[in-house]
Amino acid sequence: MDVDFDGAHFEDEGESLSQVEVYEGAGTCYAQDGVTFLDLFDTDEYAECRKENLFYPFASKEEWKVANFLLRSPLSMAAINQFLELPMIHRLKLSFRNAKELRSHAEMLPKGPSWKCQTIPSLNRTKGPIRLFWRDLVECLESLFSNPLFHDQLDFVPHHVYMTSAWLLHVYSEWLTGDSAWEIQDQLPRGATVLGTVLSSDKTNITNMTGARVAHPLLLGLANIHMNTRTKLSSRAFFLQPSSLSCSICIQIHGCGAC
Repeated sequence: MDVDFDGAHFEDEGESLSQVEVYEGAGTCYAQDGVTFLDLFDTDEYAECRKENLFYPFASKEEWKVANFLLRSPLSMAAINQFLELPMIHRLKLSFRNAKELRSHAEMLPKGPSWKCQTIPSLNRTKGPIRLFWRDLVECLESLFSNPLFHDQLDFVPHHVYMTSAWLLHVYSEWLTGDSAWEIQDQLPRGATVLGTVLSSDKTNITNMTGARVAHPLLLGLANIHMNTRTKLSSRAFFLQPSSLSCSICIQIHGCGAC
């Protein structure tokens, strides 16, 4: 059965739940004027153009599919140029003729949190400069929190779930059903909303062509998103640094003009 209440959601695949204790005064909605990614999409400088062509700056849905494939592929800029120079591709009369123009088209789309780069000094000798590529943590959380795709997959209020009427068997499922979320909420003003961050990192090889360079990308997620959604790769519920680096940053990492 599903148990729904204001600001929280719990799914039980077995026995029915008998008791739910909700944190009073948490997750208060103060206004209805929040901004989602779709709002930004509809108010940017190219919004008027998209009224005539939903896929602007691409000429059509078919062209967008070609661009989407190329932008998501592991192909280098040189390989994309070779692909776009094929006679068969020329006959498609795409609005972009090379990888640089394709990137320019993509940069006209509404953007998420912007990238920043900082060189980290080292007391020891290194093969090259140590660069930290990062985005503002709060902006990333706001982006996840305001994503319309998660509108029915979010919890806002800490709650305890018990399997017995005597409140003896505490059921832990989502993060907000645990004691830590409840304790954090105790330290916040009445009406505040707790956002739990999920951080993970691992050593990742970027390329074996320029000295086997490595990175330590940081995955950032939001624990308020339901587990069954958050853990699906297709949900894109995490920010992962290497997958969205701009061309200029790729050049700095690889030390070459192709990315």
